[in-house]
Parts: sequence; C-alpha cells; structure tokens
Amino acid sequence: MKTRRLTKQEVDAQPFRVWNAYVDLLAMEDYRDLAEEQRPAHLVFWYESEVQNGGHLQYFENRGTELLQETVNALGLLGAGCQQQILREAGEVLVSRTRPPNQDSSRVQCSRA
Repeated sequence: MKTRRLTKQEVDAQPFRVWNAYVDLLAMEDYRDLAEEQRPAHLVFWYESEVQNGGHLQYFENRGTELLQETVNALGLLGAGCQQQILREAGEVLVSRTRPPNQDSSRVQCSRA
C-alpha cells in the first residue's frame, strides 16, 4: 500500500497537510501501484478532475477506456450513483462510435461552405 507520512507535529501545526497528502497520493501514484482499497478513490479523483476541467471528452481523451468499467464501479462504491449512471451512459455512447484508426483531427480536410 502506498502511503504518505506526516508527523503529529506537522498535522497539529498545519491540519490541511492531511488533505494535501491524500490528494498527492491519488494524483501522483499509478493505479497499478495502489492497494485495492486505494484504487476506487484514485479512479474517482481522476474522473472528477478531468470532467470538471474539460468535460467527458477530456476525460476520455486523457484517461481512455481501459479502466472505464472500474471507474463506473468505483463511483457506485463511493456513493456517487448519479455520476456513475452519467459515466456509464457516456461510455456507451463513446464505444458505440468508432473512429477510423490513426486519424489525426489536425489533418482532416474540410471544404469551405
């Protein structure tokens, strides 16, 4: 299990350091390096961060779909049923549409109207 260490003196002097250590753990550690108990919080942290910053498109572009089902499950486990349903539906929409392989949107030619 990955951890962050704080002394009692640090926490007593600056209680916010507990929260900062928690966020640092979720944001900086790789999913595969976390313990089973830590993984749901990591997935939900990244889902929420990406969606708040740029919506579901940003979430899928940055995080992909490799851990989509695990993230849906994590949202439910942590009591975020509405977000769980939204992500489930967004994932269904995404996987129902296929992109041509290796298509770079910067190279797509559009005719002028």
